[in-house]
Amino acid sequence: MSLSLFRFTSICITTLLLFGCNQREDAISVAKEKTTGSEQVSEKKHNNKPLKLTNDNALGFLEDYGNEHSEELVRVGTRYGDMVIRLYKNTPLHRANFLYLTNQNYFNNTWFYRVSKGHVIQAGNTDAAATVKKRDAIGDYQVPNEMKEGNWHKRGAVAAARKYSNNPDKDSDPFEFYIVIGQSYTRGQLVLLAEKHEITLSDAQLDFYQNSPGSPHLDGEHTVFGEVIQGMDVVMKISQAQVDEGEWPLTNIPITTEILQTGSLNP
Repeated sequence: MSLSLFRFTSICITTLLLFGCNQREDAISVAKEKTTGSEQVSEKKHNNKPLKLTNDNALGFLEDYGNEHSEELVRVGTRYGDMVIRLYKNTPLHRANFLYLTNQNYFNNTWFYRVSKGHVIQAGNTDAAATVKKRDAIGDYQVPNEMKEGNWHKRGAVAAARKYSNNPDKDSDPFEFYIVIGQSYTRGQLVLLAEKHEITLSDAQLDFYQNSPGSPHLDGEHTVFGEVIQGMDVVMKISQAQVDEGEWPLTNIPITTEILQTGSLNP
């Protein structure tokens, strides 16, 4: 390219940039007016909070998002079939976070990447670079723990994974969740389990778990924020998948998620 042509091109680019700057405010206004649908959430709609979440803004964002979205049902699709999760209203931040990630298509093409026999199946991650990019676009944050008495780790319970190091408040990882398989216990076995894990199980927990399979030693460690209300047979099929020594299924189990409206469930 000749020097004169290079200068001419530079002048043209500079002119376009200046023109773009002069039109910036109008362009943003038009973009906000055209942005529609549950997968797009404008900054204006959330009091100018940026969509890229951090620990500084996540709490307020999720509170606002939960107030604006009342849905409770999410369908999780797999090659084994579909399941439906009901999100608990008494864990509003986790409900809002799960709805938000579903609306952002985060979970689509992530996997049930861990199958721990007789314990849990865990989803929301992959070994693909695309998953890292999706997380980076959404943000780096944790969800404040919302552990509630009675939200126990019964079979079919849906709970949030979390970091165990440098996490004294037991806040939740926003991206990964697990579904409890658990096992059945006698009251005596529950007492021994409590001693093994150095935990205290209340009389209510002892009464509950001797009649319902679950993983009681996880109570008080992770936030349970929902439960599977349809498709538990699918959960149990996934729990029988062949895995390697790291509990990673030998065949990937990708998922999709879709928010359902109340009354849309099959009878």
